[in-house]
Amino acid sequence: MRTRVKFRLFYLLCMAAVFGAGFTFMPEALSTRADKVLTYGFLTAYFVALPALYWFCVIVKGEEKRWKIIIPLSLGTVIARYTLPSALAEYFDFISYVRYPIIAILLLIELAVIAHVVSMLWKARHIKGDPRVKALSSLTESEDKKRSLALMMAAEPACWYYMIPKFSRNHTPKITDVATLSKSGVFMLLLLAATLIASVGSYLAIVNLSELAAIIVSSLILYSVFSVIANYRIAKHYSIYLYNDHLVINDSFLNLLLVPLSDINSVSQGTWEKSKETVTIGRGDVANIKITCTKQAQWHTLMGTFLEHPETIQLIVSDPQALIDTLETQRISKQEQSEMTAA
Repeated sequence: MRTRVKFRLFYLLCMAAVFGAGFTFMPEALSTRADKVLTYGFLTAYFVALPALYWFCVIVKGEEKRWKIIIPLSLGTVIARYTLPSALAEYFDFISYVRYPIIAILLLIELAVIAHVVSMLWKARHIKGDPRVKALSSLTESEDKKRSLALMMAAEPACWYYMIPKFSRNHTPKITDVATLSKSGVFMLLLLAATLIASVGSYLAIVNLSELAAIIVSSLILYSVFSVIANYRIAKHYSIYLYNDHLVINDSFLNLLLVPLSDINSVSQGTWEKSKETVTIGRGDVANIKITCTKQAQWHTLMGTFLEHPETIQLIVSDPQALIDTLETQRISKQEQSEMTAA
């Protein structure tokens, strides 16, 4: 596990622990000095400690954009509204006032997303690669915010594109397979079962508090079965391929590595131990392919939530020679085209 991933995971664990403790141990009233100390301690954790930890672990160590500091502050505000004693919680009642406009906005966004998905799926009938790659190809590498947003917007059409074989029938054939659990049918069935259990469990846990919230949460969890199926088909059939002069690598539906062929400096076959500071894609302890780039590549993780720029990528693939031969053939073909153009 790379250092930046460890820091992000550390923040998530700390956040879950603090918010969980807030729901469990926050006093209902400020009746004693101990209650006040505990309450103000949680307030400090919500609005000082966690944002500071987010800044260090995610923005500094994870190399994310500074504007994302609003994420822990927003979460802290919501949690404060529902955990603080009533004497203080009323200061966060503005959340209740804006919930209906927010719901209206979310409904409009949902309708826009549905229209976008239908439009993208109709256009995707004849494309030969991932709709996410097509969306990213239209933007320059310097437009990080736009690229992340484009990837998120294209994730839903990509999910349906890969889930339904008829939509992806014209897809560019794979070069080889990335070694990953995601291409295992047994693993897919386990994920589907876990998703179903999580959906039912969330409904049973929330229904006594709010039936509407229980239906929404359980439905959202259940909806992820489509992503599980898409994840399996990507890993099984389309983990590494060439598209629009790019090398595309998918170790799962959540992650996407895009490398322009013109930026590849060298591709080597051998054995390399996994390094904490080097992006290694695939399951195993030893990589068998190393790709070195002349410029930083685009490594999108968690559906574009995080973006890394590796210059060296290690892969664990089933047929490393096939990848080397394909890239060499492409290099020779491009060189011949350049010579013919020059002549």
